[in-house]
Amino acid sequence: MRYDRDEDGVESEFRQLLEETQRDAQSLNALSGRDSGIPEDLRLRISALADKIDALVDLSRFH
Repeated sequence: MRYDRDEDGVESEFRQLLEETQRDAQSLNALSGRDSGIPEDLRLRISALADKIDALVDLSRFH
């Protein structure tokens, strides 16, 4: 992670929040597995959301 231009701490706070969101989405995705009793449509949406959050985290590393 780059913090060289992060004088006010906003960038580091942003990255931390994004990484925490990623962990939460991954946990939710893991909990909504096939044996969870959650309808498949909802499971697929949770999985898609987790994938999008992963992509955002990856993109933010190149900023």
